Amino acid sequence: MPVKPIPDGYHSVTPYLIVQGAAKAIEFYKKAFAAAELMRLNGPDGKIGHAEIRIGNSPVMLADEHPQMGFRSPQTLGGAGVTLMIYVEGVDAVFQRAIAAGAKDTAKATSAPENTSLNRSFCMISSVEFCN
Repeated sequence: MPVKPIPDGYHSVTPYLIVQGAAKAIEFYKKAFAAAELMRLNGPDGKIGHAEIRIGNSPVMLADEHPQMGFRSPQTLGGAGVTLMIYVEGVDAVFQRAIAAGAKDTAKATSAPENTSLNRSFCMISSVEFCN
């Protein structure tokens, strides 16, 4: 039987995050965004080699950094060039959960300005440090 080009439950594009402290990152996503952990593969060094979570209807893959393999976290690289846009019901409540789980408030949750065509609520949080 041929392999499906897009596995069931996945989308054409799925983010894969390389972080320091992947286990802590997973716990943060669970607390802040009600993420469901789908799988976790731990390496012999205790680091996560591969994990998958689902936030809403979207899968997100993540792993601890392994610089020797070329997989480096934003902390190692001096920043990230990627932002995740997470659409949720009840942005104010989710924003507060994210802050309680360790995110930093960079712009209070608010409705988009009326003079834009966004017509949605949004909030901005900075990256969360998952390492010790």
